[in-house]
Amino acid sequence: MRRIALILIAAVIHPGVFGQQADTLSIGECLKIASERSPLNRQKIISGEALSYKIKNLNTNWLPAIGFNAQAIYNSETVEFSDIMENLPVSLPSLPLDQYKIWADINQQLYDGGMVKAQKSIEKANYEADLQQVESELLGIKQQVNQVYFSLLVTQKSSSVLQVSLDELRERKKVIQAGVNNGVVLPENMLAVEAEEIKFQQKLTELTLTRDQLLKVLSILMDSSLTGDLVTPEPAALGKFNESINRPEYVLFDKQKERLLATQKLVSASELPRLFAFSQAAYGRPGYNIVSKDFHTFYSVGLGMKWNFLNYGASRRQIKILEIQKDMVDIKRETFNDQLNIQLQTEITNLEKYDELLKQDEQILKLRKAIASTSLSKLTSGIITSMDYLTDLNAEILARLQYENHKILKLQSSYNCLLLQGKL
Repeated sequence: MRRIALILIAAVIHPGVFGQQADTLSIGECLKIASERSPLNRQKIISGEALSYKIKNLNTNWLPAIGFNAQAIYNSETVEFSDIMENLPVSLPSLPLDQYKIWADINQQLYDGGMVKAQKSIEKANYEADLQQVESELLGIKQQVNQVYFSLLVTQKSSSVLQVSLDELRERKKVIQAGVNNGVVLPENMLAVEAEEIKFQQKLTELTLTRDQLLKVLSILMDSSLTGDLVTPEPAALGKFNESINRPEYVLFDKQKERLLATQKLVSASELPRLFAFSQAAYGRPGYNIVSKDFHTFYSVGLGMKWNFLNYGASRRQIKILEIQKDMVDIKRETFNDQLNIQLQTEITNLEKYDELLKQDEQILKLRKAIASTSLSKLTSGIITSMDYLTDLNAEILARLQYENHKILKLQSSYNCLLLQGKL
């Protein structure tokens, strides 16, 4: 309700934000357009692009890592072979004090214990969970559209009933005027009828303004400009309510558990050894032959392993934490399911309630019409005053409004059920 209020204010302040023209729309079309044109759909595209980049980044872990390095060193002293070989007939030159080296390191991962695979699973589960979160938020927008749509229908139907009643009052006003002209009805009775006519016009003006505001709200939700009347849905088009529920929240809970399971695999993979190949190609002096003073190329290749096998039970505790988090997701699912069942039962009860109320409304309206008709005859005969007649007339109008409103509220409860079940 707070969001609808904010949108309503925005609609009044910024009436020029509406786009496409639409004369009449059904509830199904409104729900479809609002869902398709929601800014939330851009979030799906952005999430998909982000996932693509994340997967590409993870795939680079299987590409060779290449690094280029260079260094120049001047040492204050070096190895002097003459000190250890002074009694030998052979002499070796001392190493140079300045040393130079340019080299490239190449590392290729051979086995990572399943780390990259687990990280990909986490990112995909995050992406799919984000999509379901968007679907859940889109369902919330549909519920707002549903609420505004049926509020508009109530406003339209109330305006229609009041307009018909105003037209009937004006026709009866002629009959009353004839009674005044013939001296049967007192002139002051005519004044009361004219005042009631102005009240009708005032109510119609109020309903027109309310309708315009609600249309602006619906226009913002649908990103479309709406001007015409909305179509009252047919009860036969609503279908039957069954127990099948297709809410995105249930898929969201499943994806959250998949993400936690992938995280468990990542933790387990972190305990396994890593195998890698490495090589180094260099140019400079000295090389691996430390007694050579010439600049030359040299290289090395090899295999390596890293294994952090001792983490003092941290991985085991992390897996237990993730198990607890999966239990928490199950609890959230059960809580959501309970709340959803409560809402569904409420709407089903409303449907049964409105069925009974409509039967009583028909009886009340029939009686009120008869009473108002009799009162008009008494008024034109001078038996009762116009206030007595207007009281009976307003009771008839109220009964008709209540009857029409209950029919729309029953339709709204039907669509509430469909939305709660995820069928719209």
